Amino acid sequence: MDAHRTRRIGVATIATLAIATASVVPALAQSPSAVTPVSSTGAGKTISVITPDYAAQPAAREAIDRFQAAAQAQGYEVKVVDTNRDNAAINGEITTAVAQDVDAIVTAFGAPQEFGEGLAAAGAAGVPVFGLDTGGVVEPTLVNVTTDNAFLGNSTAQAIIDAHEGPGKVIMIHFDPFEPVRLRAEAARALLEGNGWEVIEYVQGDPEDSTGFAKATTLDLLSKHPAGEVDAVWAGWDASALGAYQATQEAGRTEVLVTGVDGQDFAQAEVAKGGNWIATARQDWPTIATTLVGIINDHFAGTDPAESVVYVPAVLITAENAAQ
Repeated sequence: MDAHRTRRIGVATIATLAIATASVVPALAQSPSAVTPVSSTGAGKTISVITPDYAAQPAAREAIDRFQAAAQAQGYEVKVVDTNRDNAAINGEITTAVAQDVDAIVTAFGAPQEFGEGLAAAGAAGVPVFGLDTGGVVEPTLVNVTTDNAFLGNSTAQAIIDAHEGPGKVIMIHFDPFEPVRLRAEAARALLEGNGWEVIEYVQGDPEDSTGFAKATTLDLLSKHPAGEVDAVWAGWDASALGAYQATQEAGRTEVLVTGVDGQDFAQAEVAKGGNWIATARQDWPTIATTLVGIINDHFAGTDPAESVVYVPAVLITAENAAQ
């Protein structure tokens, strides 16, 4: 990944992002179905969106729905194929899309390091491939539009640090096989440990049962670490944070702080209550979607992206701005 050039769209500090929340969050509340076709830019062109996560992950579903709506508004026909958590099956679906003579392929989420055979087929056929928050850039992918995962990790870890008096002990729920989540967990852990926090449990979550796994695991860990021995749970995505939060409620351990990532509606609703789920970081899916559509438009107009990774800034959601 280091060999690829990157670009940030309007990258700002955490403080600046917090100030900008009021202008960002209302746009996020817009329904994908509210977007209506207004352009013929993509008329006659078909985009195949191939993902392992549409049904499995709420954030993936939102991101893909918003991309589909934004692309259809430009006149593209968009087909979405979900392999239901099967990364290996992506290869066959990419090959099928190539055989169907699609004009472009978008790999959404998943681990492209496992898409080699399919990506090779697309490259050989000259079908352009783009990434929508996919787990890295693998040739011939032209660009991946995503969020700066270091910000997601740092901002949510900082929320824990700020909400607790002095260093404490934290449980972390991560998922290394998906590069974006690995990166945010790595950043969060470095910041927490750099501020004197002890990571007492570093648990790899289960994306196939994010909430159920996190709830059961956190209940076990809360029993293992009684009151005074754990101060927070940092979770790499909201569906897992929800399980951890439910565990703290069920166990009567509301002194244990919880943070998530993705800014899903259910997460924002809990954060807005001002309880022990103190923060989530909202990825700006509307801007990610429209940015990728713009890059695809430029490609068909004869201009390829100058960078292989484009970062769209996120925003930290706390009780102060969650209701917005």
